[in-house]
Amino acid sequence: MKKKKRAGVYDRWLFALGGGEQLAFSFAESLRDLGYKTDLITHKKIDIESLKEKMEVDLTGINIRYIPNLPDYQLSGYTEEYDVFVSNSYLDYIPNRSKFGILSIFFPSRINLSLYEYLKRAHIVPSLRKFFIYPSSYEGFRFDQYFNRTMHKWLGQESKITFNENINQLRIELYFVYFTFSCIDRIVFLLDSEKIHPVKREVNIIQNTVIYTFSFKKSIKNKPFTIRLPETEYYEIALTKIIIPSLRYFAYNIFKQFFSKMEMRLHGGPSVTRFSDIESYDRILAISQFSKLWVKKYWGLNSDILYPAASIEKFQPARFKKNMIVNIGRFFITGHCKKQLDLVRVFKKIVDSGYKNWELHFIGSVAEGETHQQYYEKVAEESVGYPVFFHINAPFNQLKSILSQAKIYWHATGLDEDPNRNPIRLEHFGITTIEAMASGCVPVVINAGGQTEIVTEKSGYLWNTRGELIEYTKKLMRTPKLLKEKREGAIERSKFFSKENFKKKLQEYLPKN
Repeated sequence: MKKKKRAGVYDRWLFALGGGEQLAFSFAESLRDLGYKTDLITHKKIDIESLKEKMEVDLTGINIRYIPNLPDYQLSGYTEEYDVFVSNSYLDYIPNRSKFGILSIFFPSRINLSLYEYLKRAHIVPSLRKFFIYPSSYEGFRFDQYFNRTMHKWLGQESKITFNENINQLRIELYFVYFTFSCIDRIVFLLDSEKIHPVKREVNIIQNTVIYTFSFKKSIKNKPFTIRLPETEYYEIALTKIIIPSLRYFAYNIFKQFFSKMEMRLHGGPSVTRFSDIESYDRILAISQFSKLWVKKYWGLNSDILYPAASIEKFQPARFKKNMIVNIGRFFITGHCKKQLDLVRVFKKIVDSGYKNWELHFIGSVAEGETHQQYYEKVAEESVGYPVFFHINAPFNQLKSILSQAKIYWHATGLDEDPNRNPIRLEHFGITTIEAMASGCVPVVINAGGQTEIVTEKSGYLWNTRGELIEYTKKLMRTPKLLKEKREGAIERSKFFSKENFKKKLQEYLPKN
């Protein structure tokens, strides 16, 4: 019996379950269907049930493989196990040692860096990683919520924290919505799967908090510290403080407060890219003409285009549509921010001009971190008094339902950004636009980045200014015949980005033998 060839698809950020991760799943599903024994490779553990609920992907025959979270050059050895290796991780360029390597590019990182950027990537960030003590990863937490000037990380059944260095003492504060000693006494703590006990417990029945103190005699570096809740009952408990008596942890918190964007680099992001790493791949696949253009500009290399696939067969328009506008995207303020705050302000102008029977719906998660949570709170605050609705961490079925009922889809990533100076801040493709079109939403999206390759004249509108966004939206609102024509065009256009077309195109790029 002929041995199956092996394929690996790597994505450092798989846990985010966003548009980029949809592409990783498309690669894995297609390679499996083409006869490869397929691994999805990542670092941070994923809740499989949440994955199936949010993404509705078919993981049959696909193995999720967890490997140590190391710098790119140290991960190279894992690639040589595969006949085909696909790097689908944003701004990661693992040197390829597989038989056939595919580098999937959302947007390329600069190779010719300014002196400051080079020093930051090559020396400053690596040095800070070594000096600071900080939580390097969180797993199993349900979501983050910022209120009462405190970040609340809501616990799942098993929530894990990993630290980048050894510490002698750790104090954590837990907040209980429903304060009962029976619950407090049944919480279990583990270090690397071994049960541990706090040396001290401080209960505050006024604030509904408990501070637990732990002492460690052996190494805890890169070992998961686990908080396990009782299995038989449901509790609302959040982690609100981590206290480590160390100058290095104190310095980290000061740094995080004043340099929040650079702090994110401690957990991942572009390092110094070498041509040899990129040239170790047999084929570069850009996700759009937009990305292909910048691969050529930044690297001087040619690339092919493989448009991401959407599960268009899973999206259907409702028989009776409602006066709803939808936007999908994570709430975060760095990189290619989705500009939800700007959309709220535009929508308010439309409502104030007389269109009071329309609603704006946001679907998405909130990125981890206080600054992102504060941005979400600002958007919510701006929306008060208007028919604006937020569907945070909506499951896939809810997302489909909202899209099926909506009439218009908005997208604004890249608004007010300089496309020549900061092209990375534009939408590199925009798979949510396709899902909305398949659901019968007319796209009214920014004329920038990869969006221009999705929306045609027959299927929607591309706008350049806030004024045009308002004009095109109102035109659709008051002209049912035009709305119907554009809707039909949008549904037809979405079919071009099917999973079947993706698989056929990928097969053309794979080795023939």
